[in-house]
Amino acid sequence: MRDAEHTTPHGETPYSPTSLLRALTANPYGVATLREHEHPAAEAAPPDNRYTRVTTLLLALLLGFVVAVSVLDLRGEAAAEDSPRALLEQEVRETRAEAEQLEERRIELEGQVTEAQGAVLEQDDSGAAERLTEFESAGAGVPMSGPGTVLVLEDSAPLPSSPGAADGAANRVTDGDLQIAVNGLWAAGAEAISVNGQRIGPTTAIRTAGSAILVDFRPLSPPYRVTALGDTEQLRTAVDASETGAYLSEISTRFGIRLSWEDGEELSVPARSTGTLREATALEDSGDAAAETPPSDSPSDSTSD
Repeated sequence: MRDAEHTTPHGETPYSPTSLLRALTANPYGVATLREHEHPAAEAAPPDNRYTRVTTLLLALLLGFVVAVSVLDLRGEAAAEDSPRALLEQEVRETRAEAEQLEERRIELEGQVTEAQGAVLEQDDSGAAERLTEFESAGAGVPMSGPGTVLVLEDSAPLPSSPGAADGAANRVTDGDLQIAVNGLWAAGAEAISVNGQRIGPTTAIRTAGSAILVDFRPLSPPYRVTALGDTEQLRTAVDASETGAYLSEISTRFGIRLSWEDGEELSVPARSTGTLREATALEDSGDAAAETPPSDSPSDSTSD
């Protein structure tokens, strides 16, 4: 039994949190130190026996089961049809489908405009529509298809590095490589060329912006497929025998740029995008203006006796 001088004056259990605080406030020097066998935590600890161990194990299993069920419920809600991710994916699919429909409608309307334009041209000048088609073909304004070959240029494999380190960097295809390949195919007799679906025309620019290659300001990604229409054997033979072939062979053996040829009988290249005609003005015919100019008076003949 504890001495009376160390009991609290308020009737609480000796050395409970409330009584200890009041005892310290009233008479700090009258509070005895706690003995090891009288520590409240030691008295409150449950006995260590088989029953308590089994109970603790069952509670741990129950807690783990509750956590697993909660995680599965959260994943189920995330994968539900009304989750934000599912709604966003559905919106993306609908937008893509709408874009495809609009693209088909655009192609249909362009065909109607071309037919109407040809009918108007034939009314005033027979053969004008054919000449316009030839001009558009020369300017890459119409799609073309036929036999040809595809030159594929791809970045090199990752370079070897020191033992135990990650793979090294790869040598990349540059805009200059594509320019030389395209010019070599033109010189070999290609009738039409496209790079990754971008038509190459007289004013097409192949440039680099950062780490991307741009064709008419459209970024492309490797591998780069240069499609050329024409005689397959002639194109490949002419390129291999020219400076272009020597250059391609050098970048392949020296820098590891991967090159390959793919022949086809039904290759196609798209039309090059052209600007929209918004206003046109007919030019005056210089011939009519010259015909309206009155001729100068000729000097009169005179005779003298």
